[in-house]
Amino acid sequence: MELSKKRRKKLQSAVDQDYGYRQYEDRDVYVYDHGGKLGCGVFASRQFLPGELVIEIKGQLIPANEYDGSTYAMHLEDDWYLEPTIPGAFINHSCSPNCDLVQVTDTTNGLIARCNIEPGTEICFDYQWEAQHWIPRCQCGSRDCRGWVVGKDEVKKMKKLAARKKKAK
Repeated sequence: MELSKKRRKKLQSAVDQDYGYRQYEDRDVYVYDHGGKLGCGVFASRQFLPGELVIEIKGQLIPANEYDGSTYAMHLEDDWYLEPTIPGAFINHSCSPNCDLVQVTDTTNGLIARCNIEPGTEICFDYQWEAQHWIPRCQCGSRDCRGWVVGKDEVKKMKKLAARKKKAK
């Protein structure tokens, strides 16, 4: 039996409350739910200086030949993808990020502060996705926003894909 939207929302709320699915906090970062379309984000609990490791992103390893295209998965070297666990799964994209994504070990990624990050600031990095039909519009709100969650060199291609998609409707 398929769950109605109302029932699914009620059950998800119970899971969130009982198991803290969307909650996380340690001395460095915490997850906060923006609400609405923006959803959850990861915020600094303390100050981070430029070049400092903000967070190590751990999770489930998926071989590239078994990867089905999750929007959370991050590419690792040697044909592997990393499906991050919380809080890594809630780190949002920004066209003007305050962190850079780097591979820290064979099985984990990390975010390195690009600038001074004050407590209460949202932690974000530039996803730099390749243009694809499923790429969402960007909601980062930065002055340099590219309009889509794609790399700078993918914007023209994304505009063409969006125009084709609009014509098909």
